[in-house]
Amino acid sequence: MSSRGDRTPSPTVQIVIVVLAVGVGVPVGIGAWIGGILLAENLGVQISPEQVFAWIIAAVVGVVLWPVSLRAARRGFSKATGAGPVIAAATRGERALRASIVMVGAVALVALCGPRETASTLATAWEALAIGRRESGLVMQLLSLILVAILATPVVVYTHRAAKKLSAGDPRRLVLQEREAWTLAAATAWTTSLMLGLILAIAILLWL
Repeated sequence: MSSRGDRTPSPTVQIVIVVLAVGVGVPVGIGAWIGGILLAENLGVQISPEQVFAWIIAAVVGVVLWPVSLRAARRGFSKATGAGPVIAAATRGERALRASIVMVGAVALVALCGPRETASTLATAWEALAIGRRESGLVMQLLSLILVAILATPVVVYTHRAAKKLSAGDPRRLVLQEREAWTLAAATAWTTSLMLGLILAIAILLWL
């Protein structure tokens, strides 16, 4: 019997959500872009319309894409690790820590994907490598795996070792499994958001 936390929206509901997201998101995005340009002019800030757009996209990546990706990845890793929807397993302190991690992750994504200098440096470095499209994809996958490993390995190794010391029926194993699933999900979601954010930043730099 599947729990409430495991329910997945039907294809029809998913289509409706996508249509609503696009129908609402596009006008809001355009309005935010125009508003950002006007605000910068009123404040006397020297910033190009393209850079305003880049900061807005970076904010969307950090504030929207990252939490949404985390939720989706958490569901997948919970099933993979056998933790299931053990939402209540985390203590209040751990939930507060996770909320802080999400906020810090969002700020870091905006700071990394927003500046034009970052996109320019990456575009120049990528052009200097002079590799093909297929090789570029492989390099990005490799870099993503390395970053996920760096972010997740310390916690995963600790929880895995701690779980081995407990008996199979010990309820604390579920807590550790849930912690491992959340860590893997967070590392994967943040890395995915970062890569997409940087790709969009480079695209804005090159095409706008």
